[in-house]
Amino acid sequence: MSEETPKVKKAAMLPNNFIMLDFDNGERRYLPSHFIQQYENALAGDETVAKGTRRTFAVSPTITFLGNEFDIQDDGTVMVNGKDRYTREELWQNSVAKISEVKRVIPDATHWKRNVVIALILALPLIIICVFAFLDGW
Repeated sequence: MSEETPKVKKAAMLPNNFIMLDFDNGERRYLPSHFIQQYENALAGDETVAKGTRRTFAVSPTITFLGNEFDIQDDGTVMVNGKDRYTREELWQNSVAKISEVKRVIPDATHWKRNVVIALILALPLIIICVFAFLDGW
């Protein structure tokens, strides 16, 4: 006897871009949105960033909100804001029962080093101006 994958009956985007899912079997589960996964890819370094991934080093996905427009289709597919597609199997297999079990976005060591270098490069003109002002006795 094969078990059928439960179908989402209700979905909502939480403020941290995790999706709260209510399934037809009565379970409530949580899933990181694709945006969270893209953010993880961007943090992982240039080698693992997929084409089309949003690149960021300043804005955390936990301070953004992508909207709450969900279209649950007859086959169990969920469309978020008319663009982001989640299959029935993905929703069930990749979600967890407790939001505390969701893998957190943790930057690896290369991420923060790269960002410090970028910040220094961006701040370099200001640093040079301050040094010249200090030397001129400003």
